[in-house]
Amino acid sequence: MLKFNLRMGIGAPASPIVKDGDEVKRGQKIADFDPEQLSVPIYSSVNGKVKEVTDEAIYIEKTDDNKEYLKIDKKDNLADVAREAGIIGLGGAGFPTYVKLNTDLKGEGYLLINASECEPILEHNITQIRENPQKFIDAVKLVKENINAKMAFIAMKIIHTEEIKALTKLLKENNITDIRVFPLKNMYPVGEERAIIRDVLNQLLSVTDLPNAADAVVMNSETTIAIYDAYTDGKPLIDKMMTVAGNLNDLGKNEYAVRTYPIGTILSDIIEEFGGVRENSGEIIIGGPYTGHTMLEEEILSKTVGGIIVADPCEQVTNLGIIRCACGPNKDRLLHIAEMMGVKEEDLVGYETCKNAKEVKPGVFKCQNPGICPGQAEKVLNLYKNGATDILIGHCTDCSNTVAANVAKIPVEMHHATDHAKDSMGLERTRAMK
Repeated sequence: MLKFNLRMGIGAPASPIVKDGDEVKRGQKIADFDPEQLSVPIYSSVNGKVKEVTDEAIYIEKTDDNKEYLKIDKKDNLADVAREAGIIGLGGAGFPTYVKLNTDLKGEGYLLINASECEPILEHNITQIRENPQKFIDAVKLVKENINAKMAFIAMKIIHTEEIKALTKLLKENNITDIRVFPLKNMYPVGEERAIIRDVLNQLLSVTDLPNAADAVVMNSETTIAIYDAYTDGKPLIDKMMTVAGNLNDLGKNEYAVRTYPIGTILSDIIEEFGGVRENSGEIIIGGPYTGHTMLEEEILSKTVGGIIVADPCEQVTNLGIIRCACGPNKDRLLHIAEMMGVKEEDLVGYETCKNAKEVKPGVFKCQNPGICPGQAEKVLNLYKNGATDILIGHCTDCSNTVAANVAKIPVEMHHATDHAKDSMGLERTRAMK
């Protein structure tokens, strides 16, 4: 059974156009968008039969494994193609892509492709580029020409040396001078929208600015390829590439797998495909170690899900304080991790917020300068004076480095929100930079 949530990203939900008992084909539209609202349609990713339609989802029972699909209706411009294909941002919040494609930079602005694979452990974006670098360049070129950008920059972590070499070689061989690869530091959160604009264009936007303030459009690499597939092959957004990692029985220690599944697949079914969860494991994280969440009951592979990570158990502590960083987990996520560490919210020694975090709306914070630490000594000492022997953070690489330096001078142990995920893969914990 597959489940298609009518809301999979930012904007209004799609409206069902099928009913119980209908036979559907892979690539058939099952819920349509409202042209007056920010919304996109949803397509069946399998051949099957509609079992139930509710106010929130459509349930379809798959009847075969045929990979052929119905093509979308042809459209005159790329923005309409993306909307008709149901494409939203595949790297995060799920903002409808057609809005960005309606931008006209008038030959002066920049297209910035986020190919950073910002979160640790996740590997599906870079795998997609590695498998077909020419297709990726063609996709970037298509989007660049559509929004009338002067230049396109592919922002990619410098550790991906082979992929950078392959892309640079193809650009040179094809005599393409208006697309360049821009190496980024191997730090979190280099893939944050404003961080990319700052690092590539040397412009630091305010927390309320959008990329158009820098005459730029920022787009995830996976989204860019989905646009290309819709434009060249008429393919609606029905499949999703993802990373599967951590404590799964059919994965070797510290191994991961990158797979493509039909959107709507129940995530627990994917876990069973890998032999289920190993004994004595911790939570199942959906997304990345920084911004992911614990898997919900009957959670599906939506358009924005990028990973399944079966983490190790969290360390148990008592006198715990928390410092929140706007670049990482939100308050609810940090409190949940604290509870997995054995400390409920009412038993916390204290809760602090990084001074670079600016509240843009109630409970929502953005970093004033993503990934650049303003200093953490005051926050660490506040918690220490209140009796903390352990401090939980979810900070960026630079701020984590600062906290690590601070706690080295006092009898306090630092814990990072990504520890249990990284431990499951044998990765070095986020502490002092080397």
